[in-house]
Amino acid sequence: MAAPDYDVIVVGSGAAGLSAAISAAGHGATVLVVEADTQVGGSSRLSGGHFYAADTSLQRRAGIRDSAARMFHHYMTLNQWLVEPAVVRRYCDLSGATFEWLQNLGVNFPRNGLYQSGVGTIPRGHQPEGGGQAVIHVLDAHRQKLGIDMVFDTRVDTLVTNNKGAITGIRSGNVEASAGAVVIATGGFGANDALIKKYYPQAWASGDWRWYIGTDKAQGDGLQLGRAVGAGIQGENRGLLLVTPGFSRDLEVLLPNWLILVNAQGRRFADETAPYTVLSGLIQQQAAGSDEPGRVWAVFDETARANAKPNPASQAYWVADVLARKADEGIIHRAPSLAALADAMGCHGPGLQGTVQTYNEHLNPGQGEAGDPVFFKTVTPATQPIQTPPFYAVEVQQTMAGRTSTA
Repeated sequence: MAAPDYDVIVVGSGAAGLSAAISAAGHGATVLVVEADTQVGGSSRLSGGHFYAADTSLQRRAGIRDSAARMFHHYMTLNQWLVEPAVVRRYCDLSGATFEWLQNLGVNFPRNGLYQSGVGTIPRGHQPEGGGQAVIHVLDAHRQKLGIDMVFDTRVDTLVTNNKGAITGIRSGNVEASAGAVVIATGGFGANDALIKKYYPQAWASGDWRWYIGTDKAQGDGLQLGRAVGAGIQGENRGLLLVTPGFSRDLEVLLPNWLILVNAQGRRFADETAPYTVLSGLIQQQAAGSDEPGRVWAVFDETARANAKPNPASQAYWVADVLARKADEGIIHRAPSLAALADAMGCHGPGLQGTVQTYNEHLNPGQGEAGDPVFFKTVTPATQPIQTPPFYAVEVQQTMAGRTSTA
């Protein structure tokens, strides 16, 4: 039997693919990386590069006590145990060591880049200097140093198998390469509408609101390749959707605390400053028991609009001039009274008026969670009663919109 062309072939050159290639080469294997794009990095190159890990040297230097077990239980609870426990536990157990490996390769994770993620109480988010592009730069430099072969603009369309069903290589068009092992690291399927509809119907339901930040090469090749050789596919309809008013196709992770969210009955249903990890699920709940998608609006008044300033934790779209322009364009409803605003929204008028009256009566600006005794959102001095006409409302929806993390 002829020797294979390579010991290992890695399909995909994002953070996962490059890491696999470097690890294999470091153990003496001959390695080929095959990339469908014309440049290295995949969607990892476009990401923030944030790494979620437990029991890291950065945490310890900051005096933070953490463990893989704590991370596992938080991760599983947050996801209501709807993800594969064995896979998550493996990730948690290896996260700290993998973080140290990346650091030792030269990825710089500054101490001030350690932060709490979503609803977590322990800082496990590690933000690298230079984002995902810097992570890819470090990994690719090591790939080149180790002499790992790379081919670009090559989409693998077939996993080659022998008569026993074992995978023995890859094929791209009429070109084949053999290997002792093949690693599939092709990333997601955010750029493939057909696969979104099939495997992520919750995101597909967003319709025209749905958009994707990432490489257009993220076509779900790994799913297609695996399915063709009999691999099982699990995890349908799982993912994280973000909340957006649709002002721009950019990443918006937080809503300002000076607005309220109301449903079709005109009632609040959430802390408007809740982490994006849970807020989209609360919005989805508004459709429960209805044949129609749940509609949700952000409501505020002229005082809030006129004083709206950029928030460092979110994008600069909830600002005075943008809000005025969107109202002029008709994207935001603007009305002289709450009753007229409810008519424009198509929501229950008395419900909206009662909600705003209750909100105004109980609001204590600048008192933190104590300033909102109903939903306990963090109230700042900028969070004022909704009482100055004209009044505004813009529909918000959950949508698939985000950058890939190296984690």
